[in-house]
Amino acid sequence: MPDRFVTDFTGGTKMKYGVVIVTYNRLELLKECIENCIRQTIPFEKIIIVNNCSTDGTDEYLQQYKADMRFVISEQTENLGGAGGFRVGLELAGKEDLDWVLIIDDDAMIAEDYIQKCDRVIRRYPNVVACSGTVYTDGKIQTIHRRVIANRTLYLEKNVPLSAYERKCFRYDLATFCGLMVRADILAKIGLPKSEYFIWYDDTEFSMRLRKYGGIVNVNAAHLNHKTVLPSGEQKGFFMRMGWRTYYGHRNRLDAVKTHCSKVTQLVIYAEFMVFIVCGAGMCLIPKYHRQGKYITRMLWDAWMDGKAGRLGKNKKYVPN
Repeated sequence: MPDRFVTDFTGGTKMKYGVVIVTYNRLELLKECIENCIRQTIPFEKIIIVNNCSTDGTDEYLQQYKADMRFVISEQTENLGGAGGFRVGLELAGKEDLDWVLIIDDDAMIAEDYIQKCDRVIRRYPNVVACSGTVYTDGKIQTIHRRVIANRTLYLEKNVPLSAYERKCFRYDLATFCGLMVRADILAKIGLPKSEYFIWYDDTEFSMRLRKYGGIVNVNAAHLNHKTVLPSGEQKGFFMRMGWRTYYGHRNRLDAVKTHCSKVTQLVIYAEFMVFIVCGAGMCLIPKYHRQGKYITRMLWDAWMDGKAGRLGKNKKYVPN
């Protein structure tokens, strides 16, 4: 996308922006997240907070905002996961008079001019249906949040390279819900995130729907500090990193491919599962990896069978310890 894509444009009516924040047991981060939303140079019309049944005093803290007309607080009676939380939040946003809705977790700290930077692109190019900013952690750009589909048949995802961030903007295919903003009328057309995914891949599947309307534009000057912990020190191998969350990632990816891709691509994903399952079974033959290999083999088999059969939702076998 050429640099001329971004230019100042001051005409037009005022845009109405809202934000959806999903939170679970991260009260201190939530406080900072809310403060960053309040301090926007272009104010939010609505700040919608979905409390996923936190047990750390979040509900008590949020009481102070319930009388503020800018805030919509939704208290859940169980942890719906990120997917369920964002579905609730975006459904509430759809009932408000908004033009655009920003989607973030409680650990996403948007810069004070985040909306202002995006607003310039939105006003200049009204055909844009979704946009996002640049995600930083510890002062470094995290490219994993902005990805393209490098090969449609094999369904290979690739992070947008750092060189793209040297431009003013770029288009891409797949976003995380870390700073993604969607036009309200398009949100009404493509529908809500799949709450039955529970966690992982709900944002990717949502992005696959956005691709039908032109994809997403990243506004590189709009910055977001993602306060997460990056891996450090000695890294475990691919299979050793697999845990309960991996079940949802693989199962939901299979469901997304079944929904949006060709039969050939589905067969490719099936083949991937078989390779991973065989590798897991191979680990069982090594005494010190036997237990992990057995777990991986069963977990991937469950993900494959459930994904093929469309058995989604929270699986009681794969929940936080």
